[in-house]
Amino acid sequence: MQTPQLLFEYSPWFIGICVLLGAGFAFLLYSKKGPWNNSVNHILTLLRFISISMLSFFLLGPFLKQILNSMENPKFVLAIDNSASILQGIDSTKLSDLLNEISAITDGMKLKNYDIYLRSLNNNLTDLSALTWHVEVTNLNELFKSIQSDFEGQNLDGVLLISDGIYNQGLSPAFASYPFQIFTIGVGDTIPKRDISLRKIYNNKLAYQGNKFPIVAEISNTGFGRNKIIARVMKNGSEISREAIEFTDNNQLRQVTFNLEATESGIQHYRVEVLPLEGEASVKNNYKDAYVEVIEGKEKILLVGLSPHPDMKAIAGVLEKNENYELEIHIPGLNDWKEEKYDLVIFHQAFDKYNKTNALITRFLDSETPLWLIAGNQTNINTFNQLNGVIQITVSRSQRDLVVPAFNRGFNRFSIEADNYQSSFADYPPVTVPFGKTELLQGAEVLLFQRVGSITTTKPLLSVFESGSKKVAVMLGEGFWQWRTTEFAKNDSQEAFDELITKLVQFLSAKDDKRRFRVYTTDTELSNFEDVVFEGEVYNDIYERVYGDEIFLTIEDEQGKTSDYSFVTSNANSRFRVKGLERGIYKFKATTLINGGSESALGQFLVSELQFEALDLTADHSMLRKLSEDSGGKFYRPGDIETLQNELMNRDAKSTIYSTENFLPLINLKWPFFILLILISCEWFVRKYNGAY
Repeated sequence: MQTPQLLFEYSPWFIGICVLLGAGFAFLLYSKKGPWNNSVNHILTLLRFISISMLSFFLLGPFLKQILNSMENPKFVLAIDNSASILQGIDSTKLSDLLNEISAITDGMKLKNYDIYLRSLNNNLTDLSALTWHVEVTNLNELFKSIQSDFEGQNLDGVLLISDGIYNQGLSPAFASYPFQIFTIGVGDTIPKRDISLRKIYNNKLAYQGNKFPIVAEISNTGFGRNKIIARVMKNGSEISREAIEFTDNNQLRQVTFNLEATESGIQHYRVEVLPLEGEASVKNNYKDAYVEVIEGKEKILLVGLSPHPDMKAIAGVLEKNENYELEIHIPGLNDWKEEKYDLVIFHQAFDKYNKTNALITRFLDSETPLWLIAGNQTNINTFNQLNGVIQITVSRSQRDLVVPAFNRGFNRFSIEADNYQSSFADYPPVTVPFGKTELLQGAEVLLFQRVGSITTTKPLLSVFESGSKKVAVMLGEGFWQWRTTEFAKNDSQEAFDELITKLVQFLSAKDDKRRFRVYTTDTELSNFEDVVFEGEVYNDIYERVYGDEIFLTIEDEQGKTSDYSFVTSNANSRFRVKGLERGIYKFKATTLINGGSESALGQFLVSELQFEALDLTADHSMLRKLSEDSGGKFYRPGDIETLQNELMNRDAKSTIYSTENFLPLINLKWPFFILLILISCEWFVRKYNGAY
């Protein structure tokens, strides 16, 4: 720190005025004879002179300017790739010896005033003894980016990375740019090992009970040449399928497909295995787990028509593309219908003039089954008005009109990309609708209006109505099959039409969840190093969300072992985290008390095991070499430690000196205050002692 300078907010020439002010004030007060002798009078004059002069001096705003110098030692980061692949490529004893040698080098650098920092893929370390080799993914670019962020603007002299060069997540660090030198030590074996690897499996996430579904396995052969291997699928410890694969050469990639039957509902766990061959480098990459959620059944939809019609074919074309729906078509006189429970029933030519489907409509109107009623040219308008419960039509002499659809932008029961699809709908050919006055019943909402020419009317073309658990949609037009064919002819796509039909069907067939207590996981599939997050929801009698209830949670694994937890919801946090679950399928049960009664919620989730680190065990030293060259560092092998030590110990890294200016107002200091207090107190005491005030 340099010698402080005394500066003023105002001209220092005013100091003389301060002295004169102090002298004048003391003279006026003590020039007359007081009840004390001359010596006391002189002391009092001096005290008053000093105190007034000091007070005046501080009005000039004096302050000290200080220049503070601080020194920052050079910093050096030791970064260690502690992924699981490291121990599979180098003997643990050799790795330990290497770390001891590196530790000795960093200790020597500390003696040269280096500040050493330790980093791994998942932690900031304080000591190498805390290092573990279990990280399931390697993202070297993220490691360097975090170092760059943490040491930005600091005196970072370089980074030493110990790695096998294998990365399986994020950008290749060889194609990134970092503002510091990177020295690398390449460990592991760069010669490909003899190995059979199950690289990937592909499977459906969903399957329906009773159906078959495929699991496709992708298997690679490295170093075994012409050979035959066996792949199989296991479930609950038993083999359920087996296939033989024959390789004709090294470095081949083959696929095998297992067609399995979904026999049980719920999340099912399948393990695909490749039986190991003698001499394989690793068998950890010989298996993978597949999880398939088996659903008890598809949503059943019944499509009823007076006679075969292109409109019905257009609806069927949309629904049959969706695996979630099982469509049945019934035309009276042509085929019978299965008297089952349906999730949605669609009537084309609803309330027909010939009364062929009216009895069936009435039957479903009296139930809770959602309906979609499509009025056409064969619809009996009088019967339609009496029974549909959504809309009333007043027509004269059965007149018809031609209209095209227009979106109601205020519709919010479900979302339609109106801006994207409005242009498609504007080009649709017209449909035939009853001509007359229309009146929506209370509670009904319009999805599509009728547009005549360029004028959008307020007449509904497609409306929906919901009351309690009953949902009904009414379409007044016939001939909308042309919408789908026109869109395909113009856009080579039927996206707008298909989305309209699909979302309408989803809205009508969706079951309302009126439970007052719900607990679910935010993700149904997680990896084994992620936390399982549970969300708890509790509602009162009018379905307002409430907080403060204690929720008891029991988690059960595939072996039947249970773990119990409890948590209390709050407005700020209604979630609960569970850490450290191993691979497998888990079921959970949550319970709580609502108004003295017990409520429960059930669910399941799965934890899958990532095997990125077992897929590729061939070290990539060329990537490390390029990384070092591009950053101005150097690449070393474990046998080059002495050369590395000489390089690091002979680096001419200098400490950085930072200077800062500090301005300290004297009036903020404590000692002037106490001096003034002492002066004024002494003057008061002397005057008091000598009989004056």
